[in-house]
Amino acid sequence: MNSNGILRKHWFHVTLHFVADTTIFCLAFLVGSMARFGDEAADFFGTHWPVIAASGVLLSSTIYILGLYSTHSAHRGAFERAFILFACTVASVLMVIGGAYALSAHPPGRGVMGIGASAAYVIVVIHHIFLLHALRTARERVAYIVTCPFDEVETRLFANFSGRNLELVGVVAFYGYQPTGETRVLGRVDEIAEIVEREKIDRVLCTTKSLNNATLTRHFCKLRYSGVSVMPLIILCEEIEQYVPIELITPEWLLSASGEPQLLYIKKVKRLFDIVCSVIGLLLGAPLVALAAVAIRLTSPGPIFYRQTRAGRFGRDFQILKLRSMRMDAEKDGAQWSGENDPRVTLVGRFLRRYRIDEIPQLWQVLCGNLSFVGPRPERPEMIQMLATEIPYYQERAMVQPGLTGWAQVSYPYGASVADARRKLEYDLYYMKHMSLFLDVFILLDTVRIVLLGGAAPAARALAETETLQEWVRMKEKEADPIHSVELGAA
Repeated sequence: MNSNGILRKHWFHVTLHFVADTTIFCLAFLVGSMARFGDEAADFFGTHWPVIAASGVLLSSTIYILGLYSTHSAHRGAFERAFILFACTVASVLMVIGGAYALSAHPPGRGVMGIGASAAYVIVVIHHIFLLHALRTARERVAYIVTCPFDEVETRLFANFSGRNLELVGVVAFYGYQPTGETRVLGRVDEIAEIVEREKIDRVLCTTKSLNNATLTRHFCKLRYSGVSVMPLIILCEEIEQYVPIELITPEWLLSASGEPQLLYIKKVKRLFDIVCSVIGLLLGAPLVALAAVAIRLTSPGPIFYRQTRAGRFGRDFQILKLRSMRMDAEKDGAQWSGENDPRVTLVGRFLRRYRIDEIPQLWQVLCGNLSFVGPRPERPEMIQMLATEIPYYQERAMVQPGLTGWAQVSYPYGASVADARRKLEYDLYYMKHMSLFLDVFILLDTVRIVLLGGAAPAARALAETETLQEWVRMKEKEADPIHSVELGAA
């Protein structure tokens, strides 16, 4: 059984390991200063702690960017991790050396640096060996309550979670329903407590409708008080893959999601975060913008900057400002999707788009409050009108401030179709429900990774998942929902 809960509360565990590595790095240099200076260590460490702390954050940030905190990193072996951690530690130590010489008249000597760096590396490696062991041994056994054919179709989604430390042990049948699929039948719902104990089940999954059934609710409450999680499949998708399948969204889920973000965070902390990040970004990005402006002027006729109307929060229009990356006649035939290898993009523009340099001027809109640093991508009003007719719940993304970067942008590759917009909406809805300062920080680190790699990795979402959900929708439309209600109410 999974006892460490590593699959649950994903961002809590990422934050925990992030803070642990930062703390290890700082304590290692404290030990180094104590070993070298004895009673004078407090004065020495007190002088250099800001640089050491910043270097510790750099260590954890690079580890996160390289993916070692992710549950998907279990396939990366101990030697590969040790090499990556060595490179991250060296970069952080170099920052300590550079910062200490720049800010202090008494930089740390070789003794402190040697002891601190060695201790930091060894302890961080030990920490990650335990993390790797936890990732590889964490295993959750799952049972699914099926009440009708719709539920059995949903169980096929587990094919996409294979290798994600989850095992579908079997299904538990509701009263009067005989499962027809190939999945093992564990018993009837009135035996659920015995089944959970016998099969060592960690989670019980069900549909949202099942949660509203009085008979099942009694069983679910007993299980939860016994320490067994009971949840709809949509919550599992949130926990394991950090997205929300549109096909599984219900009005109840939307209502609960809209109540999750804290009002204080949205109005105060997030705005302060935006101001600080946009000011820093404008200062650091100014030289890049100047170089890009010269390159655009020399290689392509037309203005350097490009203005376009986008829809902000609650549909309010505003003007974005970007470095021009396309030909002047790019939209002579009207608004079009922008593809990954769009022929309208200039040679210089392709480089600017690949490394997101063309978007640096948008930081001014962040500073002015029209954009947030992190949020759903701001779309053109005409595109929103079209997509809203094609994609359910698409208008929901307008309830929060659009962002320069976002969870959808770093989790899914460049989209150029309605299907891509649908998939990206699933990540936007996840962010809207779980937005927090920590999540924003991690999205910014993911953005650094995307910029360095020149784009998001290919989508990991399997085609079989989409086909399964589409089949589920077709069955629901064909059979009609009242049948489900009758079956649930028959008990």
